[in-house]
Amino acid sequence: MSHERIFLGTSGNDGRGVYTATFDTQTGTLTEPVLSAELPKASFLCFDGRNESRLLAISQTPGAPAGEVACFHIDVAEAKLTEVHRASTQGTGAVHVSAQGGTVVVANYVGGSAASFHMDADGTLHPASFFQFNAADHGPDTKRQDHAYAHAADITLDGGYVLINDLGLDRIHVFKLDAETAKMTPHGEWLSAPGAGPRHIALHPNGKWIYNIDEMGCTINQLAWDAIAGTLTTLQTIETLPPGASKVDVRACDLVFSKDLRFLYAANRVHEDFVVFSLDAATGALTEAHRHANPGKEARHIAIDPSGKWFLSANQFSNEVSVFPIDTATGKLGDRSSSAPVNNPSCLLFG
Repeated sequence: MSHERIFLGTSGNDGRGVYTATFDTQTGTLTEPVLSAELPKASFLCFDGRNESRLLAISQTPGAPAGEVACFHIDVAEAKLTEVHRASTQGTGAVHVSAQGGTVVVANYVGGSAASFHMDADGTLHPASFFQFNAADHGPDTKRQDHAYAHAADITLDGGYVLINDLGLDRIHVFKLDAETAKMTPHGEWLSAPGAGPRHIALHPNGKWIYNIDEMGCTINQLAWDAIAGTLTTLQTIETLPPGASKVDVRACDLVFSKDLRFLYAANRVHEDFVVFSLDAATGALTEAHRHANPGKEARHIAIDPSGKWFLSANQFSNEVSVFPIDTATGKLGDRSSSAPVNNPSCLLFG
């Protein structure tokens, strides 16, 4: 199959909602994205963990006291989304959502909080847990870390825990998850370097390694995950910027594995480049292998297409999605081969 469906989340004042496009895996080209569901600041998307005919999107209406998470039914024939249910995230600045089984978890960036929901088989969302993180634990950067800023909420592959990246508190909160009720119980935490600002993680399919990218520190931490003890241990920390590059206002952003898991890709905003790391199959250790300039601006999210041959970047400030060919033998990126216009793209989801 050479044509794959892709959903695009959008952020900022010009992002109107969730868009749909078709990606040609032979030519590496996107059709022009079409608005499928109007939703303010629908900046992140995921599928229902049990049913990929349903899509979840977070939303934040400007001025509203809390964000929302919305569940949509996907009409494949019409390339249309029909809303099934919507629930409050109970905190402002909803920024990330993930789902597994009947559990949905959300991070509220501005509010510095996280919420979990039990989702019925029909897509109805029921609040299960809410946690407001303690502002007194904030990091040393008074400009960016005046309180908690929850930036990602991920369920571990074993399904037993939830990991909440907190840029403001320089830590990843670890919660024990009851899969039957979707309730979260505080379990522990992993601490980054002071002022690093943990942003997003990538979970290796082997269930043993988790890679964290620090937005402000411009570093990647390889972490060992112990699913029995529910603990994260640092194995390696590596820079995302070249030697001598200034970290002032640079924001490392996102991570994605190559399809064969031999490489890990990362994006730097402001410095505007992508860095490719080779991944040791035995130890998981990273070694920088390649660096490629981003001709767009503000790569908010990156993705690899299902064929493994193309790298995509959602360039939020240049209002387009860029496509780059991948040399699958070396992991290197070629020059941008195509792009498609969309206002404030912030999430790319194939499926």
